[in-house]
Amino acid sequence: IGVLIILLYYLYNISLDIKNDDYMNDYIEQTSIEIETTEDSEDIQEEQREEIKTQTNYNIPYTAILEIPKISLKRGVVDSTKNFKSINYAISVDNSSQYPNEKGNFILYAHSGNSSIAYFKNLYNVQMNDDVFVYYNGVKYHYIIYEKYNIKKTGKASIIKSKEEKYITLITCDQNKKNEQIVILGKLINEKNY
Repeated sequence: IGVLIILLYYLYNISLDIKNDDYMNDYIEQTSIEIETTEDSEDIQEEQREEIKTQTNYNIPYTAILEIPKISLKRGVVDSTKNFKSINYAISVDNSSQYPNEKGNFILYAHSGNSSIAYFKNLYNVQMNDDVFVYYNGVKYHYIIYEKYNIKKTGKASIIKSKEEKYITLITCDQNKKNEQIVILGKLINEKNY
């Protein structure tokens, strides 16, 4: 019976990974759009994206896709305001976050550890100058990591609030230091339609 339970748990996790891949592919397919290039391209592109977004019926739970090649992570991101327990099945967007298309800070958090929902379990391996990509509403945002540090595990972190630049902040518990969290900061260097 024990072997059967382990086998079922293993198969269940495989099915979740397959479903995640399907959702990510559907998200990227549904949000990739052809945009005309004009002199006022940035404003027009954003208007076209918003129009397509409102016309598209998403059956996908993800708000965006996060990719960190250094740790072979590519997972869906969920807006935490839509589901209180979002951290229990996906990488979550903090409710004080700005999204990648806005100036400010895109703040993400997820579990670390050994469970099947520990999507940031290898985040400690991310170092300075590593690449982070976010796919959001037809645009691929490319960030470069520039700072990494630990904070006390209080549920609060000092976050960059900028009205001129775009940042990403990744937060998870440090498995080597029980009462601390890892905070990783990246700055946007490039964005392009996909």
